Amino acid sequence: MILIDILEEHMEEADFLWQQRQNALYDRVYNLDDLAELEERLLAHLDGLVLGEKEAWKLLGPKLSSGEEGEVFSAAFVALDSRDPSKIDLVNKTFLEAEDNVLNGICYAFKHTMNQEVENILRSMLNSDNGRIQAASIDCLSLRRISIDTNRLQAFLSKKDTRIIAATVSAVGRLRINQLSEEAERFLENEIMEVRREAIKTGLLLGSRKSLDACRRIIINRTEGADQLIEYLGLMGQPDDANILINTMNDPGLVRNAITALGLLGNISTVELLIQSASGPKLSRLAGEAISRITGVDIVSEKFVAEKTVEPQIPSSEVEEEEEDLSDPDEDIPFPDVEKLKGWWRSNASRYDKRVRYRNGQPYSNQVLKEILKNGNLPARHHAAFEIALLNPSSPYLETHAFSTLQRNYA
Repeated sequence: MILIDILEEHMEEADFLWQQRQNALYDRVYNLDDLAELEERLLAHLDGLVLGEKEAWKLLGPKLSSGEEGEVFSAAFVALDSRDPSKIDLVNKTFLEAEDNVLNGICYAFKHTMNQEVENILRSMLNSDNGRIQAASIDCLSLRRISIDTNRLQAFLSKKDTRIIAATVSAVGRLRINQLSEEAERFLENEIMEVRREAIKTGLLLGSRKSLDACRRIIINRTEGADQLIEYLGLMGQPDDANILINTMNDPGLVRNAITALGLLGNISTVELLIQSASGPKLSRLAGEAISRITGVDIVSEKFVAEKTVEPQIPSSEVEEEEEDLSDPDEDIPFPDVEKLKGWWRSNASRYDKRVRYRNGQPYSNQVLKEILKNGNLPARHHAAFEIALLNPSSPYLETHAFSTLQRNYA
């Protein structure tokens, strides 16, 4: 007989490891191998719940419709993996009425399950009269690289529901549907920021000049959503965009994104400015990372880590706003010794060609990006996957949020 306390431990650990996995996707400490190890532990606990059958479902069933995101994911994933028609039917019925955590948890289960029957489930959900469910189904199908009829997508783009439009525009980019490029461009100036962002991303993936121009306008004019789009200018690698990025560095709300984008741009002419940015404690580590991304200099192995560091102080006027989120976004980046960096750059600047775009000290290329996909940290892999898609317009888009086993099968 299976002990209930063992099943409870499986459920608690699965919830915890799911949250760990979601956080790891944006953590520089993790690479693909680390993600795979985390997922292996998660799947082991989910397998334990599948083997627990009825006793496990007594614990999981109530969580499906009222649990936290990780608990909902676990319940839905176990139901799908069990191949039990009654459990899968309950997942489908719950999904049709789901919102917030429940909707997100079931969506993640649909995205990551190994049960191939999920394709039929999601296709049937496209016929729902609930816009929220239609949008979620489109998102799940496109992440799994499951084709959606072009005429069907075109019809979705004619809907008034902005959730459906945003999901459909995103699917057009993920699935590389060039026939709908002009349709997607219609939403570049949409008043809803999420729709506008997805239209720009998809347009860039499909080679739309209008999308790049729209991205530039939003950043230049400091329009809502500029902080979410500024990195795309770095990823696109157009030398003239360096000035746009530099001009945003005087905006406190955009300076961090601008520094990251300059690192992605790979323009040697910006290194001295980045070294200047590294002089202040608040941006020092981020600027050091951008310099490394361009030049390839390893601040740790070169012993350019500052011996004494001054932690960035939060202004008193911002304390109340910051007290709920005291995490340090740069905690895993070393503080660079700026004087040593300056000396290194004086000695090494001549080795770099100002006409060449660089990534990690190497001339920018498809091969360099593939190396990042293989060995880079997870945030860097997200960038590299997008850039590889730009360089290879006929190749499928690699979704770096998918489970590692699927990513390796796709790569």
